Amino acid sequence: MNKKTLVYTSIGIMILIISTFIYLIYFSLPASFPSEKQLIEEINSTFPEAEATEIQDVFDVADRQRYVPFKSNETSYGKSFWVWDKYRWRVAYIDSVGEPLLWRINKNDPSSYHIVWNIHPDDQLKEIQFYLTRDRGYSIRENTKETYYPKVQMRQKISFEEEGYGALKIPKDWASFVTTINDTQAVKQSNLDALFTGTSLEQQVFYGWLPYDRANKVAFPSNSVNGNGYSNGDIELDFVMILNEIEVDVQLY
Repeated sequence: MNKKTLVYTSIGIMILIISTFIYLIYFSLPASFPSEKQLIEEINSTFPEAEATEIQDVFDVADRQRYVPFKSNETSYGKSFWVWDKYRWRVAYIDSVGEPLLWRINKNDPSSYHIVWNIHPDDQLKEIQFYLTRDRGYSIRENTKETYYPKVQMRQKISFEEEGYGALKIPKDWASFVTTINDTQAVKQSNLDALFTGTSLEQQVFYGWLPYDRANKVAFPSNSVNGNGYSNGDIELDFVMILNEIEVDVQLY
């Protein structure tokens, strides 16, 4: 084997090793999910204020993402968000209370969005009504082109007959609507327009929730809001706004 051949062979081996390493770190299939004991230990070591004592369930929201609701020493009900990253499962976000959050698992694919929650039993809720809304309005482009946007409101009910925690993949019509407005913006809105408007059309879409008690009255879930949290910043989460009935058109249903 001459020197030239040896160099090429060495380079080939190095490329193979590097490619294998990159595959194992970023593209390999996830290993088995940690046990309940391991989950509790990592939650508490990462965010001691959580004081997790019991894992309530594990939701496989995607191949490399898990939602894990938990109970704590202080009789709180929290949320944890796990991702398969660099050859291991790690917790990306921990919340000490259970108010709903929107998880954009793939921010470029609305069909991947999930709403997750873990409502405290003392709030005695019967159901939650989730809403996707966009207020009516209009925009002016290039100083002359006006576009009118009608009001949009969509609803999804969740019953608490069994458990106060869960994960909802947003309905297909919600995902289709958000995808459509994103596609419309990509086609019609120029970079100059984006500079002046400062927001995307999806930022004009709001996710909200109306909590109802066992008397079918709107109730404020005081035990499930205003907590503390930990984040490593590498996760796409949005608050789901708590609403009141004057903010939605309940007569549509």
